[in-house]
Amino acid sequence: MSSLLSRIADIKRPDLVVVIGYGDELPVFRHARALWQFYAAHFPGIDLVFVRWSDQLAPGEVHHNGYDLLVGIGNRMQGAAGYASSGVWSGSENAKWIYRQMLVQDYLLRTRSAPFYFYHTTLTSVVDFRALGTVLDQLPKTGCYAGPIARLNGPPEMAGLTFTSGASTILSHDALQHMRAHYDQQHPWSQYPNDIWAALMLPHFMRTPLPTFNFVRQRAPMAGAAELGAIARHLLQQGHFHFRVKTVEPQDAAGRRQDVDPWIMLRLMETVLSSEHEPERTRALMTQYMQEASGGEQVPARRDEPLFGGARTLALADSELFAT
Repeated sequence: MSSLLSRIADIKRPDLVVVIGYGDELPVFRHARALWQFYAAHFPGIDLVFVRWSDQLAPGEVHHNGYDLLVGIGNRMQGAAGYASSGVWSGSENAKWIYRQMLVQDYLLRTRSAPFYFYHTTLTSVVDFRALGTVLDQLPKTGCYAGPIARLNGPPEMAGLTFTSGASTILSHDALQHMRAHYDQQHPWSQYPNDIWAALMLPHFMRTPLPTFNFVRQRAPMAGAAELGAIARHLLQQGHFHFRVKTVEPQDAAGRRQDVDPWIMLRLMETVLSSEHEPERTRALMTQYMQEASGGEQVPARRDEPLFGGARTLALADSELFAT
């Protein structure tokens, strides 16, 4: 085990910046941030940036305090009660998060001297950075826009738009530069969720489909440790690199996501840190997902052919594992 942990600690990716934004919207985020502090210590060679708002900084000011990257907002974009109470991101909240994201991307472009991949994920995700490195080795260094893909059916003017999940998106350095150069805070697109906004901002970038796995099945607090470990080992052996945990919606008053999702995350982290990585499995999984999602091809911003047009054999959520 010590040898495995030592090899994990030796992993370095100077061409990667991982960005994870969070706040006080839900108690689960505070619990997940503490878990990530533990997990990140095992990957000292990975540039991890945790982002949150600060009312102590002037609007637009960005400062790293040694723990989080703080972004000042003041009172300019503070809105009425939103996601924490409704479970729905409003247009004003979308604009606020895109504004923060652009400030962070600008900060990274100004403070990193060499081109890098930007990996955006969520605080209640777990990432195997060894497998992510294998994924990066297969991706183009420029013109890269990659992640689990989906498509909009409406409104009519946006029907057919292909985007990647905001929980797991990889962008190349030139994509960040393009987004910064064309960002307009007042544009109607800035009212959309940030993953839709990014797709609209990158119409000339081909989308590279990448696999993910979602833990969405509701569980009791601290339940099923052995089962979760078995699922995690199976997924790692398949080659997965990204696991998103979201089992209870905020509007479900009977659920306490903070008592369930961090428990799942911890089981996933433990399994990653006690498992070997097999790069050929990750490469094979990438090929399988792309084949099932898009016939083995990158996807343009818009096209008529449906995603996952044939039979999908790859399970993408634990609810599907238990349904079969």
